[in-house]
Amino acid sequence: MMIKENLTRELRALTNYADHELNLWIKEQIYTVRELSHSKILTEGVVLASQSQKDKSARQKAFIEHYLKSVSDKLDTVLVLTAIDTNGQILASTIDFQDTIPIPRNWTEAASIQGNVIVPPHWNKLYATATLSILVPILSLDDYILGALVATFDLKNIHASLKDSIKSPLGEILILDRDNRIMLSSDDRFLHDSKNDAILFHDAEDLKQLEINPEVLQIPRGIGSEKVIGLAYVSANPPITIIAHRSYDSVYAAWKQQRDLFVSLVGAILAIVAIIAFKMGHAIVVPLQKLILATEDIVKGNFNVDLKTSQRNELGKLTQMFNQMADKLQRNQIEITSASNTMQEKNKLLETLSVTDSLTGLFNRSKLNSIINDQLARFSRNNRPFAILMIDIDYFKALNDSLGHIAGDEIIVSVAQKISHCIRSVDFAARYGGDEFVVILTETVAEEAIKTAERIRSHVANIQNNESNKLTKTVTLSIGIVQSENEDTSLTHLLSRVDSALYQAKHAGRNQTYCIRPKLLAANG
Repeated sequence: MMIKENLTRELRALTNYADHELNLWIKEQIYTVRELSHSKILTEGVVLASQSQKDKSARQKAFIEHYLKSVSDKLDTVLVLTAIDTNGQILASTIDFQDTIPIPRNWTEAASIQGNVIVPPHWNKLYATATLSILVPILSLDDYILGALVATFDLKNIHASLKDSIKSPLGEILILDRDNRIMLSSDDRFLHDSKNDAILFHDAEDLKQLEINPEVLQIPRGIGSEKVIGLAYVSANPPITIIAHRSYDSVYAAWKQQRDLFVSLVGAILAIVAIIAFKMGHAIVVPLQKLILATEDIVKGNFNVDLKTSQRNELGKLTQMFNQMADKLQRNQIEITSASNTMQEKNKLLETLSVTDSLTGLFNRSKLNSIINDQLARFSRNNRPFAILMIDIDYFKALNDSLGHIAGDEIIVSVAQKISHCIRSVDFAARYGGDEFVVILTETVAEEAIKTAERIRSHVANIQNNESNKLTKTVTLSIGIVQSENEDTSLTHLLSRVDSALYQAKHAGRNQTYCIRPKLLAANG
């Protein structure tokens, strides 16, 4: 497809070139004939030849013929010069025998409008060549047409102009007359038949096809013919057909050569690309794969990555930067881990501080409330009882006032330690406030709670104030005890009951325990 488009463009350019050169040549010949038609000798001779008597007319005719021959000898392109009158009758000519010139009947009208008339080119059997005749009117002084000068030219004279080896595109030119007979060719190898007649070029239908697209033709070459690809251009003035053609073999030989060159170039390019790809694969892809694997290690948390490289290009620099990044990430990970551990320790400490009493180390009031609520929820689900002890140091205000606040704090700490030693690991002890403590005994009934309370009370009685040695009385405790019941639906209600039990222990004389037994047990007792 591309070959056909290129060939069409080249052949079209060649026909345009030939048409331009032909028209230019015709214009030059028209100018020459027009200059001759203005000759005073010719004008006066035509007037005298048409008006004189028969003998004088003969002398005028001879005079005009002598003039025309003298001029014709100086013009290489002219075959015949002929002077005619307005009726088309020959007045004088450069030859004795005349070829019939197909002069239009209304040539005077056409000449008065156009200034000249071109007789269509045709094959002239008399001269065995293609001829072109140009008719230019001979005018009087008042621009009246007296006759015409007809110049017949040999079209072989434009042979050199049809094709220029430098200016014109590649190809050859055929000139056809309006009967589609070959008149002229730019190829010297073109020969006519033995009868010196023009060769008929195919038929009208073939010619119409040639006007649209290039077609394969058989052009005569000497005694044989040649296969060519041709394109036609029809000219209206003069009425001829110009056919540009190129040798079929040369066109496709050039195409084959270009194809082979293209294949060779493509093969060379593919080979170069393959070599470059191989080198790139070794110089780029392999290091990139190492970088990808190292990146996967970093994503998995392994920052101990060290890639080796000897390249000094961008990849080498990228690898160095990657190693620096991995090293920095490793250091950052160590710092982050250390900071995280420190933070966890501080969080644990804060968590511990948030739920413990700063003086005794027991749970604080907030944590106590949470534990009791949790025990109430458990009791509601599985109906397993638990017991609560509320402990108060007897006469602590008097001890604190007599011994001082520091000694008082030491007593509170000692009591807290005794309480912690006397309960199980599943039990909870909390400082309720001031000198009051609360102990939660999980899955414990009242009888067992009384035993634990007595144990705590007896251990506290052994406390000695080692620092001040001012303690003259034994530290005693008052303890209230309750067991969880179904009516204990809230923290407030439960604490209120155990506080009542503590009040009963104090009211009974202190240094003792008092248990509010469950209602069912109390009824049975």
